[in-house]
Amino acid sequence: MTESLGEIKAALEEVSACLHSAYRCAQLAEQRLTEAVALLTELNQSHHDSLVPPELPKAGQELTRGLGLIIGGVDSVAAIEARL
Repeated sequence: MTESLGEIKAALEEVSACLHSAYRCAQLAEQRLTEAVALLTELNQSHHDSLVPPELPKAGQELTRGLGLIIGGVDSVAAIEARL
């Protein structure tokens, strides 16, 4: 099935909007995670066991990696749109 150029452009615009939304959500999650780690680290000072689970910093690393992947997607879609 062949789609019109207009339909392809519309689909790419929708993908781009979704990617931008995903980036904003992941960025907010990364900020909240950083805040949580900072708070738990501060609370650690008065607690004998670590309150920061080892998975928490790993989750932050994965969010950072995910943000990079989302930006790669944004760039790829923009490059395709520019060629149309």
